[in-house]
Amino acid sequence: MQWILNIIIQKKNFLLFLFLLGIGIVFSSYRSSYHHSKLQRFGIIISGGIFKSINNSKSYLSLTESNQSLLAENSALHQELLQYKQAENLISESTNPELNNYLVRSATVVKNSYAKARNIIIIDKGTSDGILKDMSVVGLNGIIGIIKQTSAHFSSVISILYQDFSINAKIQGKGAFGSLSWEGYDPTRMVLSDVSIINTIAVGDTIETGGMSAYFPKGIPIGTIIDFETPTSGGYYNIEVALLNNLTDLEHVYIIENKKRSEFIDLQKKSEDGTR
Repeated sequence: MQWILNIIIQKKNFLLFLFLLGIGIVFSSYRSSYHHSKLQRFGIIISGGIFKSINNSKSYLSLTESNQSLLAENSALHQELLQYKQAENLISESTNPELNNYLVRSATVVKNSYAKARNIIIIDKGTSDGILKDMSVVGLNGIIGIIKQTSAHFSSVISILYQDFSINAKIQGKGAFGSLSWEGYDPTRMVLSDVSIINTIAVGDTIETGGMSAYFPKGIPIGTIIDFETPTSGGYYNIEVALLNNLTDLEHVYIIENKKRSEFIDLQKKSEDGTR
């Protein structure tokens, strides 16, 4: 139906000309002023009706396009809301009953790197949005990084794909803690070290945040064990972890604010000063 209306609109002048030409031929044999007047009047009525129909068709098509645009916009907003709720649920499931200690804010990734030794992500939220240095950043499937620097409207994020940067992590359900780091090669893999061989582990075990820092809430998923090596002389496992988040394809992220972080840092600093 719409393509027919488009053709009528595009060829309206030509179609009107053919119609009036046909009327003129029919009445060409009648030369009286009466018939001439009738022909003019008839032509005006017909042309007016045609242009009215064309204008109505234009309005219909314009309204249809506007409705489609609104539907697309509403769909995008709905999807963003669903993702935000999923992020809240992710934190709720990992920190409950401590959820009230955290605030969640959404942001969009404007620049992402994952092929360097030290990768940085830029997001479109800054201090004017309540974002501060050292807040943690997560995706729908797990952790992404930590806020490094901020401006009024943007922030840089240290990606977990950053050499010399480690995260406190544990094996879900087993209480085995270790240190998670990136070796700088594969953006889908990380290494969990310092897990004692007294712990029983298996391929497929879930790795999550350990909660022994002021950065990430405990219990947020990170990845799963895909391989590990047991040293022959005792000590610690060398564990390879497949990340749940695809850090090569980031669009929406979520910033977590720990409301009690400053209290934690102050106490930690006082404790360290007291031991010197």
